[in-house]
Amino acid sequence: MLDPLKLRVLRSVVETGSVRASAEALGYTPSAVSQHLSALRRDTGLELVERSGRGIVVTPAGRTLAAEAGTVLDALDALERTARGLREGRTGTLSLSYASSVAAAWVPVIARDVRERFPELGLELTLRDCTRGFPPGYVPDIVIGETSVDLPSPPYISRVLLEEGYSALVGREHPLAGRSSLPLTELAAYDWATDDPPDSDWFGRIASACRAAGFAPRVAVNPSDFSAVLGFVASGDFVSVQPSIIASELRPDIVAIPLAPPGPRRRLSIQVHEKVARSDAARFVVERTVELARARVAAVSDAIALS
Repeated sequence: MLDPLKLRVLRSVVETGSVRASAEALGYTPSAVSQHLSALRRDTGLELVERSGRGIVVTPAGRTLAAEAGTVLDALDALERTARGLREGRTGTLSLSYASSVAAAWVPVIARDVRERFPELGLELTLRDCTRGFPPGYVPDIVIGETSVDLPSPPYISRVLLEEGYSALVGREHPLAGRSSLPLTELAAYDWATDDPPDSDWFGRIASACRAAGFAPRVAVNPSDFSAVLGFVASGDFVSVQPSIIASELRPDIVAIPLAPPGPRRRLSIQVHEKVARSDAARFVVERTVELARARVAAVSDAIALS
């Protein structure tokens, strides 16, 4: 196989017209350029340059070889740029899994900003399914949400973003809709709707707080789709308890009421796979998510910044 470096030297000699000018353009000594040409002559069995007075003239064979080499060298340059882009996370694909609680508030902003900053990068977005967990074989590059217990650690690097409380969601015509805050005990008399599995860690935190308050939540409907939960709540017959970040993106027929302390709290994290942690794109996603988390903390009274 012909050495791309020697081919670059030949092309430079053709373009500049002399060994000395080529050496200056490439940052070599004239003797190094001559050595590369001699080595390429031996590799190809072709006379590439001829002496002409005190200089050289490129032979027709040399010009043909240089012209054909140009296409190959340009392709190699493109391949190197692709490899560099993959290494820096600017090309290829980045997979992002996210919890439903940040689906509306953060993910569209992150996706927009990533596509503007890295237009050649493919971004795969996957809603974190708390009912079934991650599909077999699925290894997301980045996960935003509560720390995922079903991800191996390592190779994931976790950064805690914030801690926040929960809010009660009720229909706008519900008897509790006018309250500015609620103790959990006020929800004991109502039927609950939740998209979290009752035996999951997510709902377990809420159920544990309810038991500490002296009652067990009466879960009457348990759809897997959060939009269905909102539909039940909007009907006025059900209440739901959800992370307070969701309160910023609700239907107009639903009211979010912060739960009074002591109440359940949770932490949001961003987890990044080690294989992409140093890439520019992954770092950008982390930085942008941290900014969104800080803005969230600044907007509500029950959130604490942890990053």
